[in-house]
Amino acid sequence: MSSEVLYRKWRPHTFAELAGQEAVTRTLTNAVKSGRVAHAYLFSGPRGTGKTTTGRLVAKAVNCANPKDGDPCDECDSCLSYRKGNALDLIELDAASNRGIDEIRSLREKANFAPAGGQDAHKVYLIDEVHMLTEPAFNALLKTLEEPPEHVIFVLATTEAHKVPATVVSRCQRFDFRRISVNDVKGRMRVVAEGEEIEVPDDALEKIARIATGSLRDAINLLEQLVDSYGKKLTLENVVEGLGEVIDERSGELAVHALRGNLKEGLALISEVRDDGFDLRQFQRQVVSYLRGALLAKAGTEPADGWSDKQQEARQQLVTELSPDHIVSTLKAFGEADLRADPLSPLPLELALASSVLAQQASPVEPQAAQAPVSPPAPRAQPKPPQAKKPPAEKRLTEKPAAKKIEPPAAATRPADQPAEVHEQAAPAANGASARAGPALDEAREKWPEIYKRTRELEYRAGALLNSGCAIIDASEDEITFGFRHAMLLDRMESDGGENLRALQQAVDDVLGPGRIVKCVLEPNVDAQRPSRGGHLVRAAEELGGETLSEGQ
Repeated sequence: MSSEVLYRKWRPHTFAELAGQEAVTRTLTNAVKSGRVAHAYLFSGPRGTGKTTTGRLVAKAVNCANPKDGDPCDECDSCLSYRKGNALDLIELDAASNRGIDEIRSLREKANFAPAGGQDAHKVYLIDEVHMLTEPAFNALLKTLEEPPEHVIFVLATTEAHKVPATVVSRCQRFDFRRISVNDVKGRMRVVAEGEEIEVPDDALEKIARIATGSLRDAINLLEQLVDSYGKKLTLENVVEGLGEVIDERSGELAVHALRGNLKEGLALISEVRDDGFDLRQFQRQVVSYLRGALLAKAGTEPADGWSDKQQEARQQLVTELSPDHIVSTLKAFGEADLRADPLSPLPLELALASSVLAQQASPVEPQAAQAPVSPPAPRAQPKPPQAKKPPAEKRLTEKPAAKKIEPPAAATRPADQPAEVHEQAAPAANGASARAGPALDEAREKWPEIYKRTRELEYRAGALLNSGCAIIDASEDEITFGFRHAMLLDRMESDGGENLRALQQAVDDVLGPGRIVKCVLEPNVDAQRPSRGGHLVRAAEELGGETLSEGQ
């Protein structure tokens, strides 16, 4: 192999070789063929989609002595100079390092000089990452860009077109380069592999193409990296191993534990994965992949997600015992686990597992085979509210926010001689939203997203607890009550020396203003009061005929 990297060695030399940008190539070849080439172009799009290459092809085509249907012949002296990279009439600038007004003034002065190729030639200025130019530099470019000398063509390339001033965009013909499809990336890599005598199966090329996410340059770089590691005879196993896509079977085991309600085994498995040093973010993606496959299998679609035939067969047997809403709730819990703030902490995965398992215990899912059809269907029984004599446990801050001391949790059941006002405080938490109303509560619930966001900023773990089964269940001018679905979440809220509660109090003060004391209580029916946050997977399940059920239904 040549010492030159593959993506440079195999750059397209004609528009016909350009992969995945048919609309762009058709327009440009027609413009060259008809002699109606614009004086300025703006190429925008993701990295590795052919913007710079297309700019070079424009310069090559307009200076070709014998163009063929708008494509450069790739045989004349001019085309050969472009192939070798020593064409004098193609001037490439990197706006990231030449972004000032002085560089643009120099460009304007030199643009007036005649092209080296003769009277009929064109000078093409290719400016990469043009959005990096300063505002004075853009202003200096405007007049020349609008009315350049007849022999000058500007090609501006950028990955962030929204940063280019509208005054510049309006003076150019704009082309938006899309991400290259998997099939187009795969086809171009096959050409490269055959030219370099690399043996690689189609399924391995498809795996590389998917990892590259629409960037042909990234795909060819990955192919070269794999060849350096495993030689010119690549197998699918080599590619999977080299790309770090090996599936840890424990991710499937954790998904099964979550679906079957095995909290103890699931928590032990998460600890084992963490202790082994496995990337928890990748592990989470694999758990989500398994659960997504379970949802697809439940819907009757055969998922092709990289799991072995034995694992897929076991998953198919598992989902026959589960209802779609239980699979969706488990998938949602793990999909929302946020590991970005602390990728080494297993807490988001533990909370996702606990949330899924405890929800299943609160509303056990029976096998569908055991659910005999009833005609006519019986009305759904409404869950009974908890007895008033057993109010929920409470944990709250004292009435001095500056000290932020935490009172010890009260007993779950209270003596009969307890003051009546305490019962009146606890009863609304058990009776649901219907017992509460008022402008203070409406305002607090409206500001719930801001409170959650501010809490996450102050203390990430407190934000994770709010996201795992919590809602604002009561509010007044003097205090605000947060209900937690599970006692474990309530216990976590007061852990870490009170840091979580202090962060929540500070967030409430910042969003709603100081003066409200934060109180946290146990509220089993909190899901009915949480704002709807169904994502695309929930919507997909509803389209398959599933229902979004609240806890207790």
